[in-house]
Amino acid sequence: MSALNEYYAALERLKANKPTILPKGSAINNDTVALEAGRKRGSIKKSRHAALVEAIEQAAQQVGQNILSPTQQVEKAKSKIKAVKSAYEQLEEDYEKLLEKCNSLLLENFELRQSARTL
Repeated sequence: MSALNEYYAALERLKANKPTILPKGSAINNDTVALEAGRKRGSIKKSRHAALVEAIEQAAQQVGQNILSPTQQVEKAKSKIKAVKSAYEQLEEDYEKLLEKCNSLLLENFELRQSARTL
C-alpha cells in the first residue's frame, strides 16, 4: 500500500472514530492522520499532498460541527425540555377540552333519553 493510500485509510479510521494507533476521540489534523498511518508527525505537507490536506480540513470541519461543547449540550437539552413541556401543556389543554365536550354530549344524550321516555 502506498503512503498516500495509508494516509487516506488513516483519515477514514479517524472520521469513523475507530483508530488503531491513536486513542479514540483524537482530533483530526495533519499530524494525527500521519501518526495513525504509522508515519512521523509533520510528514504530511501541503506542498506534497494538497488534496489530502484539503480532505483532512474538510473532515475536521465536519467532525467539529457534530461535537458540541458542554455548555452547548446543556443549552440544547434545556431547549428540548422547554419544547416538550410546551407540547405537553398543549396536549393537556386539548384533553380537557375534549373531556368537557364528551361530558356535555353525555349529558345531552341523557336528557334526550329522559325526554324520549316521557313521551
